[in-house]
Amino acid sequence: MANLVRTESADGILTVTLNRPETLNSLTSEACFELSDIFDRYENDDELRVAIITGAGDRAFCAGHDLADDISDPMPATGWAGLSHRSGLNKPLIAAVNGLALGGGWELAMLCDVVIADARASFGLPEPKVGFVALGGGARLLPHRVPHHIAMGLILTGRKLSAQDAANLGLVNEVSPPGKVLDTAKQWAEDMLTCSPLALRMSKQLAMASADPEILREQLQTLEIKMTEELSGSQDAKEGMAAFKEKRPPRWTGR
Repeated sequence: MANLVRTESADGILTVTLNRPETLNSLTSEACFELSDIFDRYENDDELRVAIITGAGDRAFCAGHDLADDISDPMPATGWAGLSHRSGLNKPLIAAVNGLALGGGWELAMLCDVVIADARASFGLPEPKVGFVALGGGARLLPHRVPHHIAMGLILTGRKLSAQDAANLGLVNEVSPPGKVLDTAKQWAEDMLTCSPLALRMSKQLAMASADPEILREQLQTLEIKMTEELSGSQDAKEGMAAFKEKRPPRWTGR
């Protein structure tokens, strides 16, 4: 199988490209393990100082978990996309959102430190529409990023946000002109390269600790794992996937 993720490094910047444009760069379990290994190497390579994550093609950044994947397949210990349960990665991560960022795709962007969005990009958490919950960090992180009712409206409806609406809510740092998102992300990366690597690591470590106390984070991660186990065998999860594949409205049972 071709690489599910491509990497390129130059001048201290690691560019990570989700490489499944034919499936809107959706991620499989295998891709999550691949990403986990990539972020391990990034963390331990002193020559790499900033990482940019983007998607292949111009349609999607990432459409989340590939629904054709077996939902019972294992995930890395570092969690969704190798990031959601990771601790200790104190180097900067920039999301260059070049198109759709849905479900786990938006969660991947939320797990980054800076989010740059193409003007044509959009964001959403549609998991409940297919019998799932945003367990890759979305339901946990979004209520801390925007006002309560905004977060709940997005979580409970699966409605999408445009890039500009996301920026207006503070969920995106900058909206780039169409087709220029990677260039804009690299400008941010170059600004970071002018800073002390040690100071950046310490700044991120302190900011993350203050925003997400360890004890609460561990409790929420434990809850996410428990919910994942319960949902993976549920009738609603199976029905949601079947309905999606058969292009019909799902018939929920609540079990």
